[in-house]
Amino acid sequence: MTEKQKYAFEWQNSAKYFYDNGSYSKLSKLIAKHKHILEIGCGTGHSTLSLLEQGHCVIAIDQNSFCIEKAKELILAAGYSIKESAESLNAGEVCFFECDVTSDDFVKKFLSYVYIDAVVCWNVGSYWDKDKLQDSIPKMLQYGLTIEQIKANTESSYGELIIWCACTIAKIKNCTVHIVDRGTYKITKHNDPYYSSLRREFEFKKIRYDNIEATTISKGGRQLITNGEVNTEEVLPIVFVSVIMQ
Repeated sequence: MTEKQKYAFEWQNSAKYFYDNGSYSKLSKLIAKHKHILEIGCGTGHSTLSLLEQGHCVIAIDQNSFCIEKAKELILAAGYSIKESAESLNAGEVCFFECDVTSDDFVKKFLSYVYIDAVVCWNVGSYWDKDKLQDSIPKMLQYGLTIEQIKANTESSYGELIIWCACTIAKIKNCTVHIVDRGTYKITKHNDPYYSSLRREFEFKKIRYDNIEATTISKGGRQLITNGEVNTEEVLPIVFVSVIMQ
């Protein structure tokens, strides 16, 4: 099994757990008024399914071909329509793209012809093999991270890069961005140096924090890393930190 396949298998278990326990439904409801969604990192499709169930139309992208394959199977089994084109999507319809959100071509070409009113970026993660590292490390360095930071927590460093890309896209399209991360404590305006700095950098006018208490599987799913340590518990409590900026 390749690292790509391993990630898709593990994330499918974690994402199904979130879906079955209603976490994705709660997150989808936070952006109920935004109907045209660009989902960055759709994974195996459980978050996409929740968005469709709430009446959104979704352009879902992921760089992992095995995740895209599993997502398509899930959406079709649930009775929703998959479209080939991202133009003129209706409620309950989705278009999948296997692509790299960090690519300049994606921003310049793809985004020029689609309408979206919200960018969602929930629970960013990735597989890590030699090719992925060779592609991502220079981009993370250009973003401003150090080699030491990247080595200490590659997944978290990559997450920062993708969240920054999501904010960039939202700014270009003049729309809302919804960032969700799973952590172990609540984030509010009183203890948030990170998201508030993104708000200032991209000049978003408003920021809203929500913290949804939940549980996750670590053993048997995509393992959760906290402060550089891998959690090996089968089920552990977490907080879905939701940040909406517009």
